[in-house]
Amino acid sequence: MDVDRAAVYAAELAAFDGTDLEDVIDFPSLVQLMRSVTTGEWWPGPDVDVIAARSDAASSSTRCAMLAAGGRMTIRLAATQMTAATAAHELAHALAGLGDGHGPVFRAAYLDVVAVITNVDSTDRRRELHVDQLATAFADVGLRGGDRRWPPPPGSTTAAIAL
Repeated sequence: MDVDRAAVYAAELAAFDGTDLEDVIDFPSLVQLMRSVTTGEWWPGPDVDVIAARSDAASSSTRCAMLAAGGRMTIRLAATQMTAATAAHELAHALAGLGDGHGPVFRAAYLDVVAVITNVDSTDRRRELHVDQLATAFADVGLRGGDRRWPPPPGSTTAAIAL
């Protein structure tokens, strides 16, 4: 049972509603953004395939492919959720591993992925703003972060993420 799921969704809404992370992006551009994270120098997670979800899908998802296929993750993006916020959420599942649900390790991964996905343009200072908004929103709904199981992204602290 994923007891933190609803609280994470509430924190996302509080942190990102009305920001550029919730702007709808066309599918090819969103895939390119996600690949910039997963093929960049920092990405310590598994290989990730990004595909469009069925046309009637109401939400996006992340699943692990067969172990024989190298444990690749497949992210399916719903047409109604083509945003950088959704991309960061699903990439955080891939990084944290699916067994954590929306728990502390997922939240640590989410903060790291938001830092990287919003820092594609090194002159853009939204990175700190979005990470701080999400960390604050997690704390406001009573959620704490967990320890990283991966190296921190460039420009981040090496300490565990504490909310």
